[in-house]
Amino acid sequence: MGLLKLGEPLSTFKICSAAYQPMEDGGYRIYTVAQGKPCRFVAIDALTGQMVTSLPLTGSNHSWGICVTSDGSVYVGGDGFLYRYDPRSDTLDHLGQAIDGEIYFWRMAADESGNVYGGTYPGGKVFQYRPADRAFRDYGTLVPGNQYARSMDIGPNGKLYIGTGAMEAAIIELDTATGETIKLPMPEGQEASTFVYDLDVHEDKLFARFTESADLLVYDLTKRCWIHRIDQAMGLDVSPPGKDRRVYLFCDQKLHALHLDTLELTPCPLAHDEGAYDFGWIAWPEPGFPGQSLISMYSGGYFIYNPATHRAKHVEVELDGSPVGIQSIALGGDGKLYLGGYFAGGFASYDPVTGAFSPCERFGQSENLFWFKDRLYLGVYPGARIYQYDPDQPWEHGVNPRLLFSLKRHGQDRPFTFAAAGDRLVIGTIPAYGKLGGAIAFYDPDSEQYECFAEPVPEHSVIALCYTDGLVIGGSSAFGGLGCPPSGKDGTLFVWDGSVKKTVWEGVPVPGEKAVAALAPGENGMIWGMTTGSLFAFNLAERRIERIIDLFPPLNWEGLDLFWRGVYLQYEENTGMLYGNCLEKLFQFDVRSGELQVLAEGGTLFARDSGNGGTIYTVKGTGLYEYRPVPS
Repeated sequence: MGLLKLGEPLSTFKICSAAYQPMEDGGYRIYTVAQGKPCRFVAIDALTGQMVTSLPLTGSNHSWGICVTSDGSVYVGGDGFLYRYDPRSDTLDHLGQAIDGEIYFWRMAADESGNVYGGTYPGGKVFQYRPADRAFRDYGTLVPGNQYARSMDIGPNGKLYIGTGAMEAAIIELDTATGETIKLPMPEGQEASTFVYDLDVHEDKLFARFTESADLLVYDLTKRCWIHRIDQAMGLDVSPPGKDRRVYLFCDQKLHALHLDTLELTPCPLAHDEGAYDFGWIAWPEPGFPGQSLISMYSGGYFIYNPATHRAKHVEVELDGSPVGIQSIALGGDGKLYLGGYFAGGFASYDPVTGAFSPCERFGQSENLFWFKDRLYLGVYPGARIYQYDPDQPWEHGVNPRLLFSLKRHGQDRPFTFAAAGDRLVIGTIPAYGKLGGAIAFYDPDSEQYECFAEPVPEHSVIALCYTDGLVIGGSSAFGGLGCPPSGKDGTLFVWDGSVKKTVWEGVPVPGEKAVAALAPGENGMIWGMTTGSLFAFNLAERRIERIIDLFPPLNWEGLDLFWRGVYLQYEENTGMLYGNCLEKLFQFDVRSGELQVLAEGGTLFARDSGNGGTIYTVKGTGLYEYRPVPS
């Protein structure tokens, strides 16, 4: 039989940007984009909290940039495409691809003439769109080696300022008429930063938030020097100034006001844990909100804050969630299948007995899920955060799942693989943007302590793990964090000995393959592994490769930007059968007879319930599917 669709379990409302617009009739609009497959452009009546428009961004599954131009048009960036919304006719136009080969847009800005600008990936470029002749201009790569033009704003001099990153944090001043660029000097102390993640310009002050430090630095465009630093700024934005000449931003989960002249930073009585997705100013028609009040959207609604009275109001918004791509699945010891979402996040479970999905909960992007000692562990991007979820307790944001630790300070970003290592959990990771070299971390649930060890294989990420006889066996990828060229070495199999806390053996099982992508313990000390095309058997006791079996054509590695996963293995001892998924081919392989059978094609991810007739679960985009073997 083929794959049977079970449903679309994840649907949530997550935003990454917003724009605000007073209307001619005295109303006020919030414009934002719900992330999903596809994204949806949403217009909200800010005075009522009601959604007035919801339109699909056909062709785009991500959106980080939105801006309003001087003629009232709203421009939205997607997966390399630009869109224009006309509030008068309530229509959304697809304007096409800005630059060939650029598949992702970041933040956007508009100048006084109504021209629109956006930053791109993977070329680290900037484009201009001129509405007058519906034409795009490509300004080219701003910083060689930096694949991200991440943030931008227009200065009072008409210049465009762009925050770039991946290999190095850099700010570029672009003359949009001539195309000439100037690289601003980096502030002292930011030598290790890899991104200017956020950037705003208000009057003659440029605000830039750097990562990994999370410092917000202030640059005086008139004096051409850095003049101030704010620690632990949350991003993504600094507000336009109010009438009191203060701009507003979030630091340490609290709103703060910064005076543009004195640079005095004052906390405000408004707590918030999500950061700011752009700000606006609104005349709020309620007592206690005189003059102009600050407004900012977040994923569950928006808040109004009045600087004169310090009164705040939260408006929850009932918006339809968008279907979310499934990023991770795992079977629990309780018989349920757990699922995590990509980009917009989300978390749910599926009960094979009842055929029902649990409600989708708001949560971050889970790169992997793993059941260990009656708990579910979630590896979450960014910052390689590890959470523990108790399925016997109610879901409660910030409590269950609870955050155990983060590997961000170890330079890690994405926890992609887990394994049970005796009484401890072992985790393999992908490093941060622009970096090579993953890590393995061990977590002890009894002591609630962890240990992290950098680069068990130098300049390689750790993408596969298993454990047997006191040893951790790992598979590595030559690809590191995004925006970084891969290591020149092939994918490696390694053995880590916890008693000496180091790698005691490593080798390349299949020359030419850049990743050892899946591992499974077999019988008699044999370890089964797989690259993107070849299966191999590793004799752990003798430290040698005993068999290499070419099952499928391997990937063409030429020009490939990344490879972190796509291959999965599970060994069933009583039948001598290997089950897995190799680049969207569900298969079984009889290790005794050498017979290969492709069961189904087209599904990503893999989980097999050996106690439920061997049902295999896989994913196509936003849908969960199952494959049920035909009884013999």
